[in-house]
Amino acid sequence: MMNAVLTLIQPLGLAWLLLGSWLVWAAWRRRWRLLILPGLAWGILTLVTCTPAASLLLAGLERQEPGVTMQALPQVDAIVCLGGGAEPSQTELSGLHLKTGADRLSTALVLLKKQKAPLLVLGGGGYEEAGVMHSEADGVLKILTELGLGEGQVLSLGVCKHTRDEALKVAEMVQQRGWKKILLVTSAYHMPRSLGTFSQVGAEVVAVPCNYLSSINRVGDLHWLHWPHSGGFQTFGTWFHEWLGSKVYRWRGWIP
Repeated sequence: MMNAVLTLIQPLGLAWLLLGSWLVWAAWRRRWRLLILPGLAWGILTLVTCTPAASLLLAGLERQEPGVTMQALPQVDAIVCLGGGAEPSQTELSGLHLKTGADRLSTALVLLKKQKAPLLVLGGGGYEEAGVMHSEADGVLKILTELGLGEGQVLSLGVCKHTRDEALKVAEMVQQRGWKKILLVTSAYHMPRSLGTFSQVGAEVVAVPCNYLSSINRVGDLHWLHWPHSGGFQTFGTWFHEWLGSKVYRWRGWIP
Protein backbone atom coordinates (compact mmCIF):
# COMPACT_ATOMS: atom_id res chain seq x y z
CA MET A 1 0.00 0.00 0.00
CA MET A 2 2.81 2.39 0.90
CA ASN A 3 4.50 1.75 -2.47
CA ALA A 4 1.26 2.63 -4.28
CA VAL A 5 0.93 5.88 -2.32
CA LEU A 6 4.55 6.83 -3.04
CA THR A 7 4.03 6.11 -6.74
CA LEU A 8 0.86 8.17 -6.99
CA ILE A 9 2.31 11.26 -5.31
CA GLN A 10 5.24 11.43 -7.70
CA PRO A 11 4.81 13.59 -10.85
CA LEU A 12 3.99 10.73 -13.25
CA GLY A 13 1.62 8.95 -10.88
CA LEU A 14 -0.04 12.20 -9.82
CA ALA A 15 -0.58 13.30 -13.45
CA TRP A 16 -2.03 9.87 -14.29
CA LEU A 17 -4.34 9.96 -11.24
CA LEU A 18 -5.55 13.53 -11.83
CA LEU A 19 -6.18 12.96 -15.53
CA GLY A 20 -8.03 9.72 -14.80
CA SER A 21 -10.14 11.44 -12.14
CA TRP A 22 -11.03 14.23 -14.56
CA LEU A 23 -12.13 11.66 -17.15
CA VAL A 24 -14.37 9.96 -14.59
CA TRP A 25 -15.90 13.34 -13.68
CA ALA A 26 -16.46 14.26 -17.37
CA ALA A 27 -18.09 10.88 -18.05
CA TRP A 28 -20.34 11.24 -15.02
CA ARG A 29 -21.41 14.68 -16.26
CA ARG A 30 -21.92 13.19 -19.77
CA ARG A 31 -19.53 15.62 -21.38
CA TRP A 32 -18.55 13.17 -24.08
CA ARG A 33 -16.76 15.59 -26.37
CA LEU A 34 -14.40 16.53 -23.56
CA LEU A 35 -13.34 12.90 -23.23
CA ILE A 36 -11.79 12.34 -26.65
CA LEU A 37 -8.32 13.90 -26.53
CA PRO A 38 -7.74 13.65 -22.75
CA GLY A 39 -9.02 10.08 -22.88
CA LEU A 40 -6.60 9.24 -25.69
CA ALA A 41 -3.73 10.81 -23.74
CA TRP A 42 -4.65 8.91 -20.57
CA GLY A 43 -4.95 5.67 -22.56
CA ILE A 44 -1.49 6.08 -24.11
CA LEU A 45 -0.03 6.99 -20.72
CA THR A 46 -1.63 3.93 -19.13
CA LEU A 47 -0.53 1.60 -21.94
CA VAL A 48 3.10 2.70 -21.77
CA THR A 49 3.53 3.05 -17.99
CA CYS A 50 1.00 0.61 -16.47
CA THR A 51 1.31 -2.41 -18.78
CA PRO A 52 4.17 -4.49 -20.26
CA ALA A 53 3.38 -3.26 -23.79
CA ALA A 54 6.68 -1.38 -24.19
CA SER A 55 8.64 -4.31 -22.76
CA LEU A 56 6.97 -6.72 -25.20
CA LEU A 57 7.83 -4.46 -28.14
CA LEU A 58 11.47 -4.27 -27.08
CA ALA A 59 11.62 -8.01 -26.37
CA GLY A 60 10.52 -8.59 -29.95
CA LEU A 61 13.70 -6.87 -31.14
CA GLU A 62 15.90 -8.55 -28.55
CA ARG A 63 14.76 -12.03 -29.59
CA GLN A 64 15.46 -11.65 -33.29
CA GLU A 65 18.99 -12.91 -32.64
CA PRO A 66 19.35 -15.85 -30.23
CA GLY A 67 21.52 -15.60 -27.16
CA VAL A 68 24.91 -17.30 -27.17
CA THR A 69 27.12 -19.21 -24.76
CA MET A 70 30.83 -18.77 -24.30
CA GLN A 71 31.48 -22.38 -25.28
CA ALA A 72 29.59 -22.04 -28.58
CA LEU A 73 31.45 -18.94 -29.75
CA PRO A 74 34.31 -19.56 -32.21
CA GLN A 75 37.83 -18.20 -32.14
CA VAL A 76 37.91 -15.17 -34.43
CA ASP A 77 40.26 -12.43 -35.59
CA ALA A 78 38.79 -9.57 -33.58
CA ILE A 79 36.04 -8.52 -31.19
CA VAL A 80 34.14 -5.39 -32.20
CA CYS A 81 32.29 -3.59 -29.41
CA LEU A 82 29.86 -0.96 -30.65
CA GLY A 83 29.59 2.28 -28.68
CA GLY A 84 26.85 3.39 -26.35
CA GLY A 85 28.20 2.08 -23.07
CA ALA A 86 30.28 5.02 -21.89
CA GLU A 87 31.10 8.65 -22.48
CA PRO A 88 34.05 10.86 -21.57
CA SER A 89 33.41 12.86 -18.41
CA GLN A 90 35.04 16.02 -17.13
CA THR A 91 33.72 15.43 -13.60
CA GLU A 92 34.13 11.70 -12.94
CA LEU A 93 37.38 10.82 -11.17
CA SER A 94 38.03 8.09 -13.74
CA GLY A 95 37.36 10.43 -16.65
CA LEU A 96 34.62 8.11 -17.89
CA HIS A 97 30.88 7.84 -17.26
CA LEU A 98 29.31 4.41 -17.74
CA LYS A 99 25.83 4.41 -19.25
CA THR A 100 22.97 1.92 -19.64
CA GLY A 101 24.76 0.11 -22.44
CA ALA A 102 27.89 -0.60 -20.36
CA ASP A 103 27.09 -4.33 -20.68
CA ARG A 104 28.50 -4.04 -24.20
CA LEU A 105 31.91 -3.14 -22.85
CA SER A 106 31.89 -5.70 -20.02
CA THR A 107 30.83 -8.46 -22.43
CA ALA A 108 33.58 -7.55 -24.89
CA LEU A 109 36.20 -7.53 -22.13
CA VAL A 110 35.10 -10.97 -20.94
CA LEU A 111 35.41 -12.29 -24.50
CA LEU A 112 38.91 -10.84 -24.72
CA LYS A 113 39.79 -12.37 -21.35
CA LYS A 114 38.52 -15.74 -22.57
CA GLN A 115 40.82 -15.37 -25.61
CA LYS A 116 38.04 -15.53 -28.17
CA ALA A 117 40.14 -13.08 -30.21
CA PRO A 118 43.55 -11.41 -29.85
CA LEU A 119 42.17 -7.91 -30.44
CA LEU A 120 39.30 -5.73 -29.22
CA VAL A 121 38.06 -2.86 -31.40
CA LEU A 122 36.09 -0.11 -29.67
CA GLY A 123 33.44 1.96 -31.41
CA GLY A 124 31.34 4.86 -30.18
CA GLY A 125 30.43 8.46 -30.69
CA GLY A 126 31.68 11.63 -29.04
CA TYR A 127 30.96 15.25 -28.33
CA GLU A 128 32.68 18.58 -28.83
CA GLU A 129 33.46 20.94 -25.98
CA ALA A 130 35.46 24.18 -26.23
CA GLY A 131 36.64 23.16 -29.67
CA VAL A 132 37.93 19.78 -28.46
CA MET A 133 36.33 16.54 -29.64
CA HIS A 134 35.97 13.92 -26.91
CA SER A 135 35.74 10.32 -28.14
CA GLU A 136 33.97 7.54 -26.26
CA ALA A 137 36.30 4.87 -27.67
CA ASP A 138 39.43 6.90 -26.91
CA GLY A 139 38.19 7.46 -23.36
CA VAL A 140 37.61 3.75 -22.79
CA LEU A 141 40.98 2.91 -24.35
CA LYS A 142 42.70 5.37 -22.00
CA ILE A 143 41.14 3.73 -18.93
CA LEU A 144 41.97 0.22 -20.14
CA THR A 145 45.54 1.26 -20.84
CA GLU A 146 45.89 2.68 -17.32
CA LEU A 147 44.60 -0.63 -15.97
CA GLY A 148 47.29 -2.50 -17.88
CA LEU A 149 45.20 -3.54 -20.85
CA GLY A 150 45.29 -1.98 -24.26
CA GLU A 151 48.86 -2.17 -25.49
CA GLY A 152 48.41 -4.10 -28.74
CA GLN A 153 45.16 -5.64 -27.52
CA VAL A 154 42.67 -2.79 -27.87
CA LEU A 155 42.10 -0.37 -30.76
CA SER A 156 39.84 2.69 -31.01
CA LEU A 157 37.75 3.65 -34.02
CA GLY A 158 37.76 7.25 -32.82
CA VAL A 159 34.58 9.31 -33.09
CA CYS A 160 31.92 7.54 -35.17
CA LYS A 161 28.79 9.30 -36.37
CA HIS A 162 26.54 6.24 -36.20
CA THR A 163 26.48 2.44 -36.59
CA ARG A 164 27.01 2.74 -40.34
CA ASP A 165 30.20 4.73 -39.72
CA GLU A 166 31.42 2.07 -37.28
CA ALA A 167 30.72 -0.64 -39.87
CA LEU A 168 32.61 1.20 -42.62
CA LYS A 169 35.67 1.69 -40.40
CA VAL A 170 35.65 -1.96 -39.35
CA ALA A 171 35.20 -3.08 -42.99
CA GLU A 172 38.33 -1.10 -43.89
CA MET A 173 40.25 -2.85 -41.10
CA VAL A 174 38.96 -6.22 -42.32
CA GLN A 175 40.39 -5.58 -45.77
CA GLN A 176 43.68 -4.16 -44.54
CA ARG A 177 44.33 -6.87 -41.95
CA GLY A 178 42.82 -9.82 -43.79
CA TRP A 179 40.34 -10.69 -41.05
CA LYS A 180 38.01 -13.57 -41.85
CA LYS A 181 35.52 -13.31 -39.01
CA ILE A 182 34.74 -11.03 -36.08
CA LEU A 183 32.54 -11.12 -32.99
CA LEU A 184 30.08 -8.24 -32.96
CA VAL A 185 29.05 -7.12 -29.47
CA THR A 186 26.10 -4.79 -28.98
CA SER A 187 22.77 -4.54 -27.18
CA ALA A 188 20.31 -7.27 -28.13
CA TYR A 189 17.70 -4.76 -29.31
CA HIS A 190 20.32 -3.08 -31.54
CA MET A 191 21.71 -6.32 -32.97
CA PRO A 192 19.29 -6.79 -35.91
CA ARG A 193 20.12 -3.38 -37.38
CA SER A 194 23.83 -3.80 -36.59
CA LEU A 195 24.05 -7.17 -38.32
CA GLY A 196 22.33 -5.79 -41.39
CA THR A 197 24.66 -2.80 -41.46
CA PHE A 198 27.85 -4.86 -41.14
CA SER A 199 26.75 -7.46 -43.68
CA GLN A 200 25.97 -4.67 -46.14
CA VAL A 201 29.62 -3.53 -46.07
CA GLY A 202 30.97 -7.05 -46.47
CA ALA A 203 32.07 -7.91 -42.93
CA GLU A 204 31.45 -11.48 -41.75
CA VAL A 205 30.33 -11.31 -38.14
CA VAL A 206 29.09 -13.56 -35.35
CA ALA A 207 26.43 -11.88 -33.22
CA VAL A 208 27.03 -11.59 -29.47
CA PRO A 209 23.89 -9.88 -28.11
CA CYS A 210 23.93 -8.47 -24.59
CA ASN A 211 22.40 -5.66 -22.50
CA TYR A 212 18.86 -7.04 -22.45
CA LEU A 213 16.56 -4.25 -21.28
CA SER A 214 13.03 -5.64 -21.56
CA SER A 215 11.66 -6.92 -18.26
CA ILE A 216 10.60 -10.23 -19.80
CA ASN A 217 14.19 -10.95 -20.84
CA ARG A 218 15.76 -9.64 -17.63
CA VAL A 219 13.53 -11.24 -15.00
CA GLY A 220 11.26 -13.48 -17.06
CA ASP A 221 8.12 -12.11 -15.45
CA LEU A 222 5.35 -9.81 -16.65
CA HIS A 223 2.93 -7.82 -14.52
CA TRP A 224 0.04 -7.10 -16.85
CA LEU A 225 -1.29 -4.22 -14.77
CA HIS A 226 0.65 -2.10 -12.30
CA TRP A 227 0.89 1.44 -11.04
CA PRO A 228 2.50 3.97 -13.42
CA HIS A 229 6.22 3.45 -13.76
CA SER A 230 8.55 5.86 -15.55
CA GLY A 231 10.69 2.99 -16.82
CA GLY A 232 8.02 2.36 -19.43
CA PHE A 233 8.91 5.66 -21.10
CA GLN A 234 12.57 4.69 -21.38
CA THR A 235 11.74 1.21 -22.67
CA PHE A 236 9.32 2.57 -25.26
CA GLY A 237 11.81 5.29 -26.26
CA THR A 238 14.52 2.68 -26.81
CA TRP A 239 12.21 0.55 -28.96
CA PHE A 240 10.95 3.53 -30.97
CA HIS A 241 14.48 4.82 -31.61
CA GLU A 242 15.57 1.41 -32.90
CA TRP A 243 12.40 0.87 -34.93
CA LEU A 244 12.70 4.28 -36.58
CA GLY A 245 16.45 3.82 -37.08
CA SER A 246 15.86 0.58 -38.96
CA LYS A 247 13.34 2.30 -41.22
CA VAL A 248 15.81 5.10 -41.99
CA TYR A 249 18.70 2.67 -42.57
CA ARG A 250 16.58 0.59 -44.95
CA TRP A 251 15.45 3.70 -46.81
CA ARG A 252 19.06 4.81 -47.22
CA GLY A 253 20.13 1.36 -48.39
CA TRP A 254 22.37 0.74 -45.38
CA ILE A 255 20.62 -2.51 -44.45
CA PRO A 256 18.90 -5.09 -46.71
